[in-house]
Amino acid sequence: MSMRWCAGRRALLLGAGSAGLLAACGSSEDQAPPAAQSAASPVPASAMAGLASTVDVPVGGGTVVGDVLLVQPVAGTFKAYDAACPHKGVKVTPPKDGVATCPAHNSTFAIADGARMSGPATSGLKEIAIEVDGGRITRTTTPGGSR
Repeated sequence: MSMRWCAGRRALLLGAGSAGLLAACGSSEDQAPPAAQSAASPVPASAMAGLASTVDVPVGGGTVVGDVLLVQPVAGTFKAYDAACPHKGVKVTPPKDGVATCPAHNSTFAIADGARMSGPATSGLKEIAIEVDGGRITRTTTPGGSR
């Protein structure tokens, strides 16, 4: 059923004084049941599911997930860093050959420890605590309960 037809039907029904029949217009896909609307979680689905799967992070490289750079410097060792370059905050690119690069001014960082290698950045990438469990990589929960 097209939305254009639906809108025309609504106008027709309103004109006839049959507002109670409006619920018949539309599909179940268009509207969530009231219980589902009120039970919506303020936590993003990606946070509940973790950052990534270990298979998504190549050995000697990594991937950027949101604002996090996930890396696997050597097989089985996973680390995470804030993906924002400390120079101007531009996100670094996924690393190649063990090096992450800021595309704005070419600062480079070693994925083994996040250290600055070259460029205008004056410091390395900030490490983020993670856990690897059952093939899933998640942020480590801090004692205060936030991630």
